[in-house]
Amino acid sequence: MIISLEKEQKGSEFVQEMENTYGSLEEAKKLFKRTPRNVVLYVDIENWKYYRKHPHESIKRTTSIITKELTLGEAEINLLNTIKHENPKSIRELAKMVKKDISSVQPKVKNLANEGLIQLKDGRKNSKIPYLNYDEISVII
Repeated sequence: MIISLEKEQKGSEFVQEMENTYGSLEEAKKLFKRTPRNVVLYVDIENWKYYRKHPHESIKRTTSIITKELTLGEAEINLLNTIKHENPKSIRELAKMVKKDISSVQPKVKNLANEGLIQLKDGRKNSKIPYLNYDEISVII
């Protein structure tokens, strides 16, 4: 199964994402000198330089995931929709929103996070906040 995740963002958001990932452009360049065959890093650096000069330009970014492990059934799609549109503050709150027991929702959420479809941010009192950072998800079977 191939899953394509699409996100639209501004150049300034891309620059911020690169700063969060690498620290600074100079640090990314140093890393590239140590790993000159890292094509992803090379492209990130080139795009970073471009979008620093064009912060208001829109970008449509696509990430692809190839997996045999993930099952996307009605429950998982419902969770993704709820996370995207309702912005739950915890997995427990998500479970309440979809009217399911936390014990059945939590493993599905962790599986979605492990596959890269959602992110889990640290919340209050050791809770995890599920976050969907994409505008569109396409599945190719």
